[in-house]
Formats: sequence, structure tokens, C-alpha cells
Amino acid sequence: MKIKVIVPVSTEIWNKSIEEAYEAVKDPDTDMTIVNLKRGPESIEQYYDIAWAELETLKEAGKAEKEGYDAVIIYCFSDPALFAAREKLTIPVVGLRESALHVAAMLGRKFSIVGVGSENSKGKTLDAIRMYGLESKLASIRTIEFQVLDIARDFEKIKQALLEEAKHAIKEEGAEVIVLSCGSLIGIGEWLQKQLGVPVIEPGLVALKIAEDFVKLGLTQSKLSFVLPHEKRRT
Repeated sequence: MKIKVIVPVSTEIWNKSIEEAYEAVKDPDTDMTIVNLKRGPESIEQYYDIAWAELETLKEAGKAEKEGYDAVIIYCFSDPALFAAREKLTIPVVGLRESALHVAAMLGRKFSIVGVGSENSKGKTLDAIRMYGLESKLASIRTIEFQVLDIARDFEKIKQALLEEAKHAIKEEGAEVIVLSCGSLIGIGEWLQKQLGVPVIEPGLVALKIAEDFVKLGLTQSKLSFVLPHEKRRT
């Protein structure tokens, strides 16, 4: 099984940690290629960043089928170009946020999303929850005042801050499951889970296992929902 993992930013700083985490949990017969964008933002935090990333992400995904991949993972919690890539491809295309939210809804009555970003950054996550019809499952969205690029510099400080926010979400808002809201927050789910005593979802790992299972089960997106794009000139 060959999976193309698109990290839709113009930096490679996350690639090694993603590869290490994936190697630890992937099926033995899964081969992965991790790629970045030649043009785009160095991190994704707002709709503005998503817009910068989407076309290049779509182009990279669009090549996957011809390159012989069995599935594509768009490795970002904002899921840039996810639906567009599903229209273009017949192999399964999996995003981090969509996967994580639906799995969280299966594991408890209420989940909280915890991650980096400002208070104003919660809106796009709330928009996605509404789109997926999961508002009744949402306990809260909590953020700590760090940016995505801070994760590489202040990882230990961020890890402790996330733990405190997750504790508040469980005690004060009734969260029974915690979802980490960035693919860069990788390698801490198991530690947080032991500290908190509730399921903690690392979206990147969930997306990988869903992609593998889709391939094994012969499942992919319905072309009644994600219709192949009409032929036309696009410049």
C-alpha cells in the first residue's frame, strides 16, 4: 500500500516528526511519501493561509493517482482542498480534522478541541463542526497563546499548557474526549491520555489508520457526492 502524505506548507520542519510517528503505528506493508508545497504559507492558522495553500495542495494531490498511490492524506487540521481533491481523485483522500472529529464523536458524548492559536482562531474550527453536524457533541474549543511555528521552538512549554487546558475542558465543560487541533502536535497524545484519563486524539495518526482501512476495504469517496471535475480550460 502506497500513501502520499501532503503537508500543505512550504517548510519541511514537521516532516521528520511525522515520519517517525507514522513509522511507529503504520501497517507493515504501508509505504509513505511525505511532500510539501513549493509555494504556500509556512503554517496554516487562518482562512487566509488556507487560501494560499489550497491550489498547490490540490495540484500535488491531483498527481497521486498517476503516480501509483493508493490513498492521499492532507496533513493539516484545516483540511485545505480536501473536498476538491476528492472530486479530482478516485483513490481515497483523507483529511485530519474531518477524521478526528468523527472519531471523537464515537468515543464519548462530548469532546473538546485543544490547540495553539489566538481566541479569534476558533471560528474556522467551529464552522467545520457545524458543517459536519457535530455541534451537539462539542464541549468546547480551547487555545493557548502560541502560534503553530512556536511548536518547534517551545514544545515542552506548549505540552504542559495543553495539559492544563485539557484538564479545564474535562472538569469545567464536561469533555470526555480531547482532540488536538494541529497536525504538528504529534507524539504527545499517549502522554496526555495517561495524564488525563480520557481518550486523546492525534489527528495525524487517526487519518493514517483511516486511510489504510479505506484501502484495505476497497472504499473511497462516492462519485455521486464528489463528482469528477468537468473538462475545461483552467489557467
